[in-house]
Formats: sequence, structure tokens, C-alpha cells
Amino acid sequence: MFAPMKSLGALVILIGLLAATSKGAEADGPPPSLGVDEDGGNFLYVPGVGKIPLPPGARGFGPADPADPGEGLAPKRMGPKVAKPPPEPPLSAEERKAQEMSRLFGRLAAAEDAREAQSVSAAILARWSRSESETIDLLAARALAAQIGGAPALARALLDYVVALSPRWPEGFVRRARALASQGDVAGALADLETATRLEPKRFDALEALGALAEKAGDKKRALDAYRRALDISPRDEGIQKNVERLRLEVEGRDI
Repeated sequence: MFAPMKSLGALVILIGLLAATSKGAEADGPPPSLGVDEDGGNFLYVPGVGKIPLPPGARGFGPADPADPGEGLAPKRMGPKVAKPPPEPPLSAEERKAQEMSRLFGRLAAAEDAREAQSVSAAILARWSRSESETIDLLAARALAAQIGGAPALARALLDYVVALSPRWPEGFVRRARALASQGDVAGALADLETATRLEPKRFDALEALGALAEKAGDKKRALDAYRRALDISPRDEGIQKNVERLRLEVEGRDI
């Protein structure tokens, strides 16, 4: 390899000599050429010798066009580097939750059979059961324990606190509706279920419970509407399918 050049002038002379020599040696091999490496630096490539780094601004006398000494050995100008777009900001907890729920509801709507639909429904219900508040979750857990333990009045009182402290959490109204229904307060339970479905229109469990209570109260048309709304969200739920078909015949009669 050649020793490093101490001056730009000497390097230019060397380039010119190599280029001129290459005219007579074209039959024996390719002429010297200039290039640009990955870091943007220029280099001279001499066949049989290799790459010779060039200082910034160096140009050679190429054989391609004698009228233009800059042609042939002069490196091609590189365009401006395109800046990479800044990375997108991380998703918030609320945005991640929305993405997760959207994905689950997509799977529920596309479920191939009742078994798959039941599995996805369970995942959705589990996600709905979390309030994002330790206090609310604790009160709801104690209310459930009271309900199971045969203390419906205590369960109702605890769920009153849950609804008061977190009025935008649909699960609180769904759970209080169950407590009210167990105490015979069908009207109160229906009102809580309607509130839950307003807060979260995709609450298929609340719609199914609303349909059952409305049917029990003798309002079959309201029950059929609730069942149909639930079936639109969970089309592979066999229980809801049967309720819709049964009530459709009772409310609307057979097709003629």
C-alpha cells in the first residue's frame, strides 16, 4: 500500500498520473476510479492496489471526458441525508386498554364456534371486572363476598358506595343490578343495567341480563330487543341465540 499523502496537491498529481496511465492500460484492466464509502468519505480505487482514502475536497483527472477534468474519477455527489422520523410516543394505559379490548371484540365477532366465543367472552369479562382503582376493587370484592355469604343488604350497601365513588364504571352497576334482582327489586336492577349499557354499549352480559329480567317482568318486546343487541356483539353465543329465536316467535310470530 502507498504511504499516506502529506499534501492535497501531491495527491491530485498522483490521481492524474494514475488516470493518464490507465488510458494505455484499458485493454489490460479497468481504470482507477473514485468512490464514496459508507461514512461519506471519498476514496480512490486503483486496480491491483486497493482503496486509497482521499482528504476532503480532493478531485482527480478522469479519462472519461478530457474537456471536463471533473468527470470520470470525480465521485458522484450524494444527496442530503433524510432524517429519520422521531419515534412515536409510548401509548398511555388507557390507549393500551382500548387496543386490547378492540382486539378481543374483533375475535369475539369472528369466533368460529361457541367454545371459542366463550373463551374470548371470559377474557373480556375479566378485563371489565378491573376498575383501575384498588379502593373500588376492594369494595367490589367485599360486596361479592357478602352476596355469596348470604348478606344481600351488606352487599347492596357496599355496591352503593362503589357506584357513588366510581359512577363511570359499568361493572359497578352490573353488580348492583344482580344484588337488587336477588332482593326482588326488578325495576331497580333494570335501571342499573340500562345505565351500564349506556356507559358501555358492548356490555353483552348486561344486555343478556336485561333481557332475562324484562322477560321475567312480562316485557317480551324489550327482552327481545336486549337479546338481539347482545347477539350482535357475541353472535356465537348459543344461549342468546336460543332466546332470540324463542322470543322472536312469541313477539313477531312465524314468517309467512
